Amino acid sequence: MICFGTWGLLSSVFPEISTEIFLGMIFPWMIFLFSVLITQFIHIKSSLNLTKYFSIAIIMKMILYGIIIVAIFTFISFNPIPFIISFTSYYLTLHLTEAFIVRSFIDNN
Repeated sequence: MICFGTWGLLSSVFPEISTEIFLGMIFPWMIFLFSVLITQFIHIKSSLNLTKYFSIAIIMKMILYGIIIVAIFTFISFNPIPFIISFTSYYLTLHLTEAFIVRSFIDNN
């Protein structure tokens, strides 16, 4: 939920680029939530398959992010620089958070 808080704060400071900030935030956030839920399910069901899951998950994420970015730049007209900055910031932050969450899953086993 911090993502929505930072988006709200940044949108109040920069209202002219709130759409770009939102688009840069929402897709990494949705993929983060889905990935963490699937990771937790895989870990609970059988922790031996985590390495195989991570290999498949990273490839699927790369493909999905590529499709999303191509679709956004093709079908939506907006300022790309704030979107790229927002997307990169949320992407990196959420992936670091995901790494810590996965580590906590494994450590609590």
